[in-house]
Amino acid sequence: MVRPLNDGHDFVFQLGGHAPRLSVRAGEQFTVFTEDCFSGKLTSVDGKPREVAPYPKVNPLVGPIAVEGIRAGDIMAIRLHRLEPARDWGVATISPNFGFLSGTRASPNLQQEQDERVWIWRLSPDRTQLTTRTSSGRTLRAGYRPFHGTLGVAPAHGEVRLGVVPGDFGGNFDIPDLREGATLYLRANVDGGHIYIGDGHYAQGDGEIAGTAVEGAFFTTLSAEKAVPDESFDWPRLETESHIGVIGCARPLDDAARIAVAGLVRWVAQRTGMDTMDAHQLVSQTCSLRIGNVVNPAFTALCSVPKAVLSH
Repeated sequence: MVRPLNDGHDFVFQLGGHAPRLSVRAGEQFTVFTEDCFSGKLTSVDGKPREVAPYPKVNPLVGPIAVEGIRAGDIMAIRLHRLEPARDWGVATISPNFGFLSGTRASPNLQQEQDERVWIWRLSPDRTQLTTRTSSGRTLRAGYRPFHGTLGVAPAHGEVRLGVVPGDFGGNFDIPDLREGATLYLRANVDGGHIYIGDGHYAQGDGEIAGTAVEGAFFTTLSAEKAVPDESFDWPRLETESHIGVIGCARPLDDAARIAVAGLVRWVAQRTGMDTMDAHQLVSQTCSLRIGNVVNPAFTALCSVPKAVLSH
């Protein structure tokens, strides 16, 4: 079922505070159109990012999408079935006072601001590679690795959070593992869950260091349903065909990492029946710890282990 919601008036820039714009059955697959973080308005290297998408009008989101049968307190399993690029190009930028290597209000310095620059990345016909031209005429290449930077639900206690913020409700994780075939587990804070999705990425290294990925638009097919209750559930969980992991969101980064690691130890203990100490030992010796972003209002980290290590 295609639910395009592709009129610009249908996009929102916050999680929470909206009446549902779409309702789906539990387990029903449906397709939505998601815009890039600049609302599709930054189309050339001469464009002005902060003019066409002034803060906080960045990261437009589709939603909220209500799921029938979901009640507040339920754990939701949101599955990404297919990410189809809506364009053969994506856009990336560097902007003053933004990005891991720039001074910001929260982490100031006295260095000169970076200039603003835009790169248009072209997707190859076989959808394996992205290329762009440098100011000196050289060609840069990156592998096409599509994923969604933002996927979340309405926050708890009636809060409204900007689309650039990650938290226990999901939001702007910028974790490349949130790709086709992945399942994100989140706790519903309102009846229906109220899903929000957007911020498509065609490629991104760990950390989203420059401040943007290669931002792109998608036709995304997803579904959602109630997951098995689990008393150990706290922070968002991510499952792929080969791994399970927990996502932590905080500043400083080491707190985000602690949230992710502690959450995964508890999940492994619950899933395997091991005590916490043994689960701690197994996670310590087999996990990967991945930085999602170090540029947003809260940083993100994913701690994951291969499913194979749990089979024993």
